[in-house]
Amino acid sequence: MTLIKLPFAIHALIETAAAFSFILNPDKQLPGCNEAAKLILRQYGGLLLSTNLVCLGILIEPGFTNRTRLFAAALGSYHIWPCYRAYARIRYNMDAPIKGKPPLGGPSFHLAVHLVCLMLFSWTVASPEMLPEAI
Repeated sequence: MTLIKLPFAIHALIETAAAFSFILNPDKQLPGCNEAAKLILRQYGGLLLSTNLVCLGILIEPGFTNRTRLFAAALGSYHIWPCYRAYARIRYNMDAPIKGKPPLGGPSFHLAVHLVCLMLFSWTVASPEMLPEAI
């Protein structure tokens, strides 16, 4: 794996843990949620797992293509939303009291991790190796 593809590997690792948390423990993601909300959270976990298939495809694909850059842009833009969610949870003290530890580190940790992912994918998108060759 080349360094330029590192964000895809990091995304797959991070989102696998998050996906299983949403699928297996939706109550930890949204305490007190009803069965309909649990279905949506589990569906979201499945969606996260599907992004890992995209990452796997990019990681095993030789070389760099415009498709790699487009996937990096798509996955990078996704990370804006978890950053916003974590920021809102911190800013407005939105975390309900949960018995035990918050899922996967809490909002400050989530914000840091997703900012790193956003920056790494932005770096991949902007990398000169990824820019189309001049005609």
